[in-house]
Amino acid sequence: MSFASGFFLLNVMLFLFGLLLLVKGSDFFVEAASRIARNYKIPEIVIGLTLVSIGTSLPEFGTDVYASIKGQSGIVVGDLVGSNITNISLVLGVAVVLLGSMPSPRAVVKRDATFMLGVFFVVAALGFAGNGRLGRTGGGIMLLLMTGYLFYLFKHRDSLAELEEGEVHHPPAFHSVSVAWLFLAVGTVMIFSGAKTMVDNVVAVAERFQVSPGLIAATIVAFGTSVPELAVTVTSIRKRKNGIALGNIIGSCTFNLLLIMGLCAVISPLRIEPGFQKVIIPVMLLCGTMLVVFMRTGWRLVKTEGIAFLLLYLAYLAYNCYAMF
Repeated sequence: MSFASGFFLLNVMLFLFGLLLLVKGSDFFVEAASRIARNYKIPEIVIGLTLVSIGTSLPEFGTDVYASIKGQSGIVVGDLVGSNITNISLVLGVAVVLLGSMPSPRAVVKRDATFMLGVFFVVAALGFAGNGRLGRTGGGIMLLLMTGYLFYLFKHRDSLAELEEGEVHHPPAFHSVSVAWLFLAVGTVMIFSGAKTMVDNVVAVAERFQVSPGLIAATIVAFGTSVPELAVTVTSIRKRKNGIALGNIIGSCTFNLLLIMGLCAVISPLRIEPGFQKVIIPVMLLCGTMLVVFMRTGWRLVKTEGIAFLLLYLAYLAYNCYAMF
């Protein structure tokens, strides 16, 4: 059963409703999972490194897993690659411009940012080697890399404690573990209901206007599913937790590809449209390269670099609008 309608304005309203369900459901899921993890004495730093970054990627997870089950590989690739571009060029660009300067811890640059950039190139290489097709073998490789990265983070969690320096841990949202389990289930249902509503209406609008669903996903859907990253980044800036803001963006970009795209490719092999291989994926590679280079220059991001990110995002939007119409 499709959650889409035959009317354009209603499609737009349903899409926005699905996005609201997705974001709020993700919030419930992360808060509940964090409460449950604390109940089992899992260290705060481990919760932060995994639940925060993976949690802000839950909208992409719900949207793209459902899209892969429906055989909409264009939406999967468009949303994940577009989300990474949006996270770096728009979300981080805005953060750096607002702050004026953002320190880049050497450990984060050498370990996480460099690994993220390597993941970008691995995905591009797998798509190129498969002639525009990312199959189950490639997806399996990505999931293995994800497992190895998580194992590394857990093993070296003590050396990562500087990311939490100065952070205030607020009381849990749910005082009862049983209530947390209930909201974990509610959040899961909301995530996938919101994902289905969004995907169904993107497909309906794309068919109506004969536009590639992938291009819509790479812009509108990617922006929508990047709302949690934007919210976390703004909150981190307000509380002067710049390391958390930067780490969340890098972690989310990594998880988007290794975990979500890898899983989607295992569920159903992904076809990468020629336009994505020629333009969209190279833009993601450019974003990642710029980020690593900028972070290594003086070990901080400065306002002019933030402006460069924002200009790149505007150029990316202009290209997608031109390609659509």
